[in-house]
Amino acid sequence: MPVRIQVRGRNYQPAKRIKQKLKEESKRLGRGFDKYVAERIVETAKVTILEQRWADRWQPLSPKYLEWKKKKGLDTRTLMATGQYLGSFKVYRSGNFYVAGVDKERIHYFEGKTVKMGDLAKWLEFGTRKMPPRPHWRPAFEYVSKNIRYLWNKFLKEKGGKW
Repeated sequence: MPVRIQVRGRNYQPAKRIKQKLKEESKRLGRGFDKYVAERIVETAKVTILEQRWADRWQPLSPKYLEWKKKKGLDTRTLMATGQYLGSFKVYRSGNFYVAGVDKERIHYFEGKTVKMGDLAKWLEFGTRKMPPRPHWRPAFEYVSKNIRYLWNKFLKEKGGKW
């Protein structure tokens, strides 16, 4: 049953007003949270590749490929070589949504060969006939999803909102 207050012949419904204020405040505070989450997914994927946090989940590089990377002076960490792939990580809008991913149209150049970053991301994430999958986007999404309440509180503190 809603609470009503009557003052000088006028009815006030504080519960209704509070509910409306909370709704307005959550809308205001919620603006940008979707982008914030997408940014955390990109950040998580980047950091885990740079620090090789999930390397125990990935099949190691073949000795032949590792030797080739050393000979070319490339980074020997898994999912790292020239740094171009990591540099293509971004957050962008697609319709009403924010997307965490790579710049799909950006081109990866190496030794005269080119490939679209969108294709490279797919091959690295899911593997190919010759290359094992080394998932990094899906675990980043799972990690952020599991910590969504923490991220919400952090977002509110950064935005200056308090509950």
